[in-house]
Amino acid sequence: MSTSRAATLLLGLAGVVAALLLPFAPVHAEETVVTWPQAGRLPESTTAFFVPYAPADVRVAVPCPVVRAGDRAGAPTTLVSSTPPGQPTEGFAVGTAAGDLVVLLGGQQVHRAPIPGGDCSVRLRSGVGGGELSVGGWRIDLPDDRVREIVTFSTDLAPEEAAGLEVRARTATWFESSPTAAKVALAAAQLVLAAAALVLLRRRDRGHRAPGAPRRAPGRWWWTADLGLLAAVGAWTALGPRTPDDAFTEGIVRNALETGAFTNYYRWQNAAEAPFTLVLHLVEPLVALHAAPLVLRLPSAVAAVLTWVLLSRGALPVALPAAAHRVGVRWLLAIALLAWWLPFGLGVRPEPFIALGTTAVLTCVLRGTERDGGALLLGLGALAAGLTIAVNPAGITALAPVLVLAPRIWRALRGTGPALGALAALALVCCLAAVGLVAMFADQSWYGVLRATELHRFYGPDVPWFEEFRRYGYLLGFEEFPEQGGFARRLPVLITLALLACAALLLARGGQQLPGLRSAATVLPATALAVAALALTPSKWTHYFGALAGLGALAATMSVVLIACAARHWSEHTSVRVIGGIGAGLTALAAGLAYAGTNTWFLHSHHGVPRDDGPLRPFDSPLLWALGAVAVLALARWRGRPAARRALAGLPAPLAATALGLAVVVLLGSFAVAPVRRAESFSVGGRSIPDAAGGCGIVDHVDALRDFPGGVLRPVRGQAELTGFEEAGGSRSGGPPGEWTWWGSAGGGPPSTGRMTSRWFGLPRLALEEELTVSVAGRTGDGNRLALEFGRRDPAGDVRWLGERVLDDAYRDADERPVYPSDRLVRDRPQDTPEWRALHLDPAEVPPGADLVRVHAVDGTTDGGGWLATTAPRLRRVVPLRSLLRAQESVYVDWSMVWNAPCVRRSPRVGGGLAEAPTALLIPPEELGFSGEAAFVRDIGGSFAGVSEAGDRTTVPTRLRGTEDAPEYADWGEFVLVSYPQRRDAYDTRTHEVLRWGWEGDRTPLTDTNT
Repeated sequence: MSTSRAATLLLGLAGVVAALLLPFAPVHAEETVVTWPQAGRLPESTTAFFVPYAPADVRVAVPCPVVRAGDRAGAPTTLVSSTPPGQPTEGFAVGTAAGDLVVLLGGQQVHRAPIPGGDCSVRLRSGVGGGELSVGGWRIDLPDDRVREIVTFSTDLAPEEAAGLEVRARTATWFESSPTAAKVALAAAQLVLAAAALVLLRRRDRGHRAPGAPRRAPGRWWWTADLGLLAAVGAWTALGPRTPDDAFTEGIVRNALETGAFTNYYRWQNAAEAPFTLVLHLVEPLVALHAAPLVLRLPSAVAAVLTWVLLSRGALPVALPAAAHRVGVRWLLAIALLAWWLPFGLGVRPEPFIALGTTAVLTCVLRGTERDGGALLLGLGALAAGLTIAVNPAGITALAPVLVLAPRIWRALRGTGPALGALAALALVCCLAAVGLVAMFADQSWYGVLRATELHRFYGPDVPWFEEFRRYGYLLGFEEFPEQGGFARRLPVLITLALLACAALLLARGGQQLPGLRSAATVLPATALAVAALALTPSKWTHYFGALAGLGALAATMSVVLIACAARHWSEHTSVRVIGGIGAGLTALAAGLAYAGTNTWFLHSHHGVPRDDGPLRPFDSPLLWALGAVAVLALARWRGRPAARRALAGLPAPLAATALGLAVVVLLGSFAVAPVRRAESFSVGGRSIPDAAGGCGIVDHVDALRDFPGGVLRPVRGQAELTGFEEAGGSRSGGPPGEWTWWGSAGGGPPSTGRMTSRWFGLPRLALEEELTVSVAGRTGDGNRLALEFGRRDPAGDVRWLGERVLDDAYRDADERPVYPSDRLVRDRPQDTPEWRALHLDPAEVPPGADLVRVHAVDGTTDGGGWLATTAPRLRRVVPLRSLLRAQESVYVDWSMVWNAPCVRRSPRVGGGLAEAPTALLIPPEELGFSGEAAFVRDIGGSFAGVSEAGDRTTVPTRLRGTEDAPEYADWGEFVLVSYPQRRDAYDTRTHEVLRWGWEGDRTPLTDTNT
C-alpha cells in the first residue's frame, strides 16, 4: 500500500511540476519587420502606427543625393521623420537647415553640423542598447538615445528627390506567439495527469461512504423558485443593460480572430490580456460566428442558472440542513441571487464566471468535508478554484472557502489513514488546481505575461490594497462614474454587509449552535474574507463585486435564517434583542443608502429606464425603513409581549428580504417598460431581437445630416437690415464650421442688444430627405428670438409674407422639462451656450407654396451670455448613418459602442506591432468623459494614438431619431471622418517565427518617455 501511495504522490507532484514548467516552455514567437518605402515604389509619406510605440530595432538610411536635395530646398527640410513634419518627436528625424545636417533621436538633437562636402550619407540605428549614427565616414555611439515612437514615415521631398531613402524597423511583438510541440506535449501531459488524479480520487472514495446527515424532501412548491429564477434570468438576458466591458471584450476577440493573440486592442499599447484569457476563449466561437449581443449574453445566463443549481441543490442543503426544504428559504435564496446577479452578472465580463467558479468551490468544499469519501469533490473544487483564478484577478475570491475550511479539508483528506496517504491525496488535489496554469499559459509565455503586467501597471489602474476604500467611494458616489454607484449595485453589497455584521454578533454569541446552523461559522466568514480579498485586485471598479454573487446570495440567505432562528430560540435574551435592533438600524441605513442611488446604467442602457436621474423615492429614506420596522413591532406587540420580543430580535430579516425583493421587482420592471417608453427610438431591450436578426443597434436610429454644394441658398431680393448685428462678426466662438454667410450681435459687448433681418433667399421645394437649416451660437431663447420668415413671389414681383417659424433650442413639454430639437443636446439653461449648433425645420413645417426664406433675429438680453449669432439658411440631406458607414474603408468603433453598432465590422487591425489607420470613428457621447478618447491618448497607451497626431478629424452632424420629447437621450455619440495628409499604411511587412524559451524576449524598456 505504501508503494501505491508513493506512486500516487509522485503522480500528483508530476502534474504540479508540469504546470509550473509550462510558462517557461519554448514558443514560436513572431517577429515583424517593416520596410519603407514599399518594394518597387518611390518614398511617399505614410502613416505607420507602431504599437507598442517603441520598436525593437530601427535602421534608417539616407543617401547623399537625398541630403543634397534637401539642402537645395533652401528652407528647413525634413528628409525623413517618424512623426509628421513640424511635430516634436520621440522617434527619429533627419533634416537639413541653413546648410546644416540635423539628426534627432529619441527627442534629442544628437547631431548638427555643416553638410560634408564629400560623402554625406546618413545611417542611423536604434535598438535595445541605444543608438548609433554615422555620417559619411564619421560615426558616434548614442547609448542613451533610442527611438521611442513611430507614427509616420514622413518626408518633405518629392518622391523622385527622396529616391534611395529607406527605413527598416522591427516591431516589438512581445505577445504574439504560438506553442511549440514541446509546450503542447507538456500541457497535454499535465491534463492527462489531472484526469488520472480525478480517477484516483474517485477510487480513494470507495469504501468511505459513511452516510451524511439525513436530508428533508423539499416542500410541495419547491419548483416555483426555480421557475421564477429562470424567468427572471431569461427576461434580463433579453432586456438588461450593457456592462462597461461587454464591447471591450468583443473588440479584443474580433481582433484576435485576425491576429491570433488576445491583446487589449484599445489601450495599454495593445498589451496581452494574458494570463486572464479564459472568458475570451469561451466567447471566441460565438464572436467568430458574428453573434449578436443577445447571443453573446447566453454564456452568462447559463452561468446564472448553473450557479443557482449549485446553490440550491449543492450548497444550501449542507449550509442550512434544517431549512433548505422550505419553499420560503428557496425563494429567499433565489431573490438574493437575482439581487446580486442582475446588476453585476450579465454580459461577457468575467464576474459571472468567477461567481460560478467560486460557488462551485464552496459547494464542493462544503459537501466534500461534510462526510468521509469526499476526496473527489475536493479535487473538483480545486479544479474549479484553479480555473476561476485563470479568469480574472478577482478570481482570488475562490480561495476564500478553501482558506476558511482548510482544517476540515485536511481532516477529510487524511481520514483515519497514514500521513503519506493524506499527502498523496493533497498532491492529487494540487495537480487538479494546477490546471488553472494550463489555462493561463497554454498559448502565452512567461515573458509575455511579465511584459503585459508591466504595461498594465505602467499605465494603470494599479491601485494598492490599502486604497480599497475607492471601490466603496465609487459605490456610494453620485457625480464621478454614476453607473458605478447606481442603486442596483449598492443594494446587494450594502444589505449583505449589514446582514453579515448582525450575523457576526450572533455567531460571537454562539449562533452556530442553533439547530441546523453549524455551517454558518464557515460560510459567513468565507464570504467576509472574499469581500476583503477584492482589495488585492489592481483596479477598484464596483463591477468586481459581481464575483461575489453566489457567495453573497448564500450569505444573505444564511444570515436571514440565522437571525430568524435566533429570534425564535433566544428572543428572551436582552443581548439578542439588542443585536436585532442594531441589525435593523444597519439594514434600514443600508436600504436607504442603496435606494438613494439612481437607476443609471452604462452608456445608452438607461434609455427609457424610469428614475435614471434621481433617487428612487420614497425608498431612499432610512426613516421610511425605520417606520416600517416600527410598524412590524407594533403589529407584533398587539399579539403579545413574546411576539414583540421575537419581532425585535428578528427585525433585520424582513427588512433585508423586503429590500432585496423590491430591488428585483424595480430592476425587472424598469427594463421591461423601457422598450415601451422608447418605442419610437432606441432602447437596449427593444434592440435585442432586431439586432439578433441582423440589425445594427443604435446606428439604425441615427441620421447623418450632410451639407451638399447645391444646398447653399442664394440671396435673391432686398438688403439685410442690421441693428446691433454685424456680418461675419459678433460671435465669441469665431465663425461657424462651414463657409456660410453669418451675422452676430456680440460685437458691442455684454449690454448690447440688436435686431437683424436678412435678405430673402430663394427656397426650392424640399425633398422628403432634406431639411431647412441654420447654424446658431449664443442664446436662442429666454429673451432672444430667432425665426425663419417665409414668402412667395407673385407675378408682379412683390413678396407675399406666408408666416414664420420660431427656432429655439429649448421649449417646455407638459412636465416643464426642456426639449431640444437641435442636433446636439444643449444642457445650459438659459440657452446661452457659445457652441455652434444647427437648428432645422422639416419639409412639413415649411408653409405650402413658399419659395423665399429669410432670417429674423432679435438680441433682447443684456447679460454676458445674451448674444446671438446665426448663419444664412441652407438645405442639407438626412441620410441613415448606416449607409455612410458602409462606404467607409476602416471604421474604428470605440470599446463602449461595439455592442450598440454590431453590424460595423470593418475595424482597423492591430497586430504585428502595428495599428491600421482608420478612416472613420464611432465614439460615445461626452457623458463618458475620458473613455471615448482613450484609444487616441498616448498617456494611457492608446493603440490609435497616431490618429490624434497624424490625422485630421471632421465630425459629421448626426441626430438620434425619436428624441424630441426626451432630450436627455439626444446626445448618442459622434461619427467622425478621419483624413490624413499622407498615404495610409503604405509600407511592407514581413513576419517570421523565431524559437524562444518562455523567459526570453526583446527587452525594449518602458520609460516615462513612452507616454
